[in-house]
Amino acid sequence: MSSRPIAELTAHDLIGLYDGGHMRPSEFVESLSKFVDAADEKVKAFVHRDREVLDLQAEHLDKQRTTGELPGRLYGVPIALKDIIDTHDYRTEYGSTIHAGRYAVADATVVARLRAAGALIVGKTVTTEFATMVPGPTCNPHNLEHTPGGSSSGSAAAVAAGMVPVALGTQTNGSLIRPASYCGVYGFKPSMGLLPRSGMLEQSPSLDQLGVFARNIEDIALVTEIMSGDDGSDAASRGQFPKRLLDVAMSEPPLDPKFCFVKTPWWSQVEPEAQEAYEALVEHLDGCVELVGLPEVVSRAVDWHKTVNEVELAFCLQREWTHSRDKLSDDIKASIERGMAVSANDYLVAKDRMLHVTNAFDEYFVNYDAVLCPAALGAAPKGLASTGNPIMQTVWSFAGLPSLNLPLMNLGSGLPLGIQAVGAFNNDARLLRSCRWLVKEFLRRNES
Repeated sequence: MSSRPIAELTAHDLIGLYDGGHMRPSEFVESLSKFVDAADEKVKAFVHRDREVLDLQAEHLDKQRTTGELPGRLYGVPIALKDIIDTHDYRTEYGSTIHAGRYAVADATVVARLRAAGALIVGKTVTTEFATMVPGPTCNPHNLEHTPGGSSSGSAAAVAAGMVPVALGTQTNGSLIRPASYCGVYGFKPSMGLLPRSGMLEQSPSLDQLGVFARNIEDIALVTEIMSGDDGSDAASRGQFPKRLLDVAMSEPPLDPKFCFVKTPWWSQVEPEAQEAYEALVEHLDGCVELVGLPEVVSRAVDWHKTVNEVELAFCLQREWTHSRDKLSDDIKASIERGMAVSANDYLVAKDRMLHVTNAFDEYFVNYDAVLCPAALGAAPKGLASTGNPIMQTVWSFAGLPSLNLPLMNLGSGLPLGIQAVGAFNNDARLLRSCRWLVKEFLRRNES
């Protein structure tokens, strides 16, 4: 076994330990389970775990080694899944009592690919109700009185608390990047369509996107690469080949990357201490980050996003609305009612604008490797009744552009604050490589 604490081990650390013969998956699972049992009493990141299921997975991997089978690229790496992603051996309940006890008949595509690569599926993490805004019980590991964000609450908190090195989440509005910022971890939302969503709750098919939380960019690149590519079922992934992300992300850029920082139209809503932190970061990175403005279309994207989201939510939850309306929260019922009241013309106009907003950023990526902006309006708010404001992700989710939270700052409260990096559509590898360079440059200047 490793002498390093479980909470510090990355996916690549574990792969190295297994390859070196220092431990077997079953040995690691024994230690991991004890650690998670204790940590999750306070954080409440998991909604469902089953030690027997986990032991069976580990035993299978142990046997692979003894029979000489070539281990997969994620051999023995524990991964947690947001509770809207189907598994055949753990319940998938969508954060709702309506689906309590639900077992899927098969794994989601991305889960099947993770298992084939040797990953250990640890369990299901807490999501807000139907991955919307009504929170579950999860606490922020940095301060249990504060929200971890949402809707991927449990996944972000599980990685931040060291319970798993990698977890999957989803983002329809701000559900990956915001909790990553609040919890102080890396969070990656790839380009729309890079990861197939087959076997995942449909909340808003035009906007729903899968993503990854981890402790470093290297692990994010590896896991995303393994899950990527067309599966023949998700129309958004049609024609997508598996992406070569890890090698590119870990390579040195041919030229030093250039970044721009945009305050966005919502800068006035950013808390004063967070404003100071972002401005100080831009100054600290002088020479590789420039301050620029955004096109007017950005502010209009918020209303278009809401229209598309609520119309599709009403459609996707029509069965729950018809048969179990009394078990839906007031917030979801209000969203469904608004969605049902939208005219077909307004919905189609809003959907049509998605490509326009995506294309509006083309000129930025001619001159810059990534656009930087706030990942959140501030540190995680106190209390668990809200998951915070997702406004800083709305336009990027609407445009389907890849975005990555970089956990570079802590505020005076001791709570984390991330900066969000956004890349060109379908150029995810360039974004990861540029951001890895930026993190190294940030740390180098800190040491100077």
